[in-house]
Amino acid sequence: MSIYDAVMAIPRSGRTFENFIQKLNTRADGLVDSKALISAVKAGKKHKNQNYNLAKAYLDELQNQEISNHLGLFIDRKREERPYRVGFLGADVKIDNLNVRIEGDEPHNCSSLVGLGEADIAVAGLDELLAVTHNSLNASATKWGMYNYNLKKEHKVRIAGSAMLTRYNDVVSREVQDMVGFFLIAKQKPKDDVSANYPKDYLQHLEHHKNRVFVKGRYAEKVHKTYPKLNIEPVHDVEDAVNDSETGDVGLEIVQTGSTLRRKNLVLLGAPLFLSESLYVVDYYKYNKKSDEGLIQLLDKLQPVGYFEQERLIQFSFWYHALQENLGDNWINKPDIMDIFCSQQDAIRGLRPYSLKTRYWTPSDSYKRDDAFRFVEDSLSQLKDVYSQVLNGRL
Repeated sequence: MSIYDAVMAIPRSGRTFENFIQKLNTRADGLVDSKALISAVKAGKKHKNQNYNLAKAYLDELQNQEISNHLGLFIDRKREERPYRVGFLGADVKIDNLNVRIEGDEPHNCSSLVGLGEADIAVAGLDELLAVTHNSLNASATKWGMYNYNLKKEHKVRIAGSAMLTRYNDVVSREVQDMVGFFLIAKQKPKDDVSANYPKDYLQHLEHHKNRVFVKGRYAEKVHKTYPKLNIEPVHDVEDAVNDSETGDVGLEIVQTGSTLRRKNLVLLGAPLFLSESLYVVDYYKYNKKSDEGLIQLLDKLQPVGYFEQERLIQFSFWYHALQENLGDNWINKPDIMDIFCSQQDAIRGLRPYSLKTRYWTPSDSYKRDDAFRFVEDSLSQLKDVYSQVLNGRL
């Protein structure tokens, strides 16, 4: 019998870690000084070092502070030199009456721990989830609302909903949900002979002309499976690889605010290939066990938000508005906000209103199909109104 009601895996550094710790601070007892904890982990990036002892020296400096109980050294595999770095190790917290262990790990490992049965729930972006589970899907999931529907039978890792994590956005001067898009980026606007229908036609152009398409290594297999004819080249830094190229090569990159792109004078091409945000990912088998009430109770307290809910429409509008305001003319063939959010074609491909409470659920062409069409139609109408209010300063 576990001493914990639930075990949760979260990234041990980065934006998602910071956003979740800020949110958790208002709900949990036992987390020591969240601001100091976030600050220490952020500073760990500056103190990273290939020499273990030099990296440990920064950890030693923190030993007299209470936050040291939550910290440890890890290898930052996102950096080419693979340095040692201080990051979040773990914390035992109490959320209302629940004893919860929060453990830090690499972002793409968090969902894997759920799949291995070593965590009950994780915070993971769709990008990381797809990187490790794309072979478990019957079709490509370009939006997280498609994921559960397209899972192959009996897969235990499922999305419970959005964690709705936010951070301050300077462009719109408010907290905005931390969404990202997986976009094509380039050093300059493509030639006029390329069709304006991005990204589909431009991807076909790249397939034909065999330009290199730079992708972060952890996404290379997923992109290659989805677009097998592309000339994929895995790299550590997509933006720098695009900037250094002299032959019209492009990149596929995660874009949140667009500030780095603008600073490096790169352009965004059309609509994102897929969208991502921080999600609650759960062990579906444990959720369905009547004897395992801890996970169910924790989810009730965390309150995951569905794809079509009003709260998410508002945040989606602010994210899109901030991105297009920040990029300006650097966003080539900018799509309409409603074209990015969803379409009836998405419903056919598996965008569904769903519930984790659906026992023994398996994909089928008829599962909530009529509901999906109705939700798409209603949400697009609501989104149009919400975005108009954002533009007019009424939200």
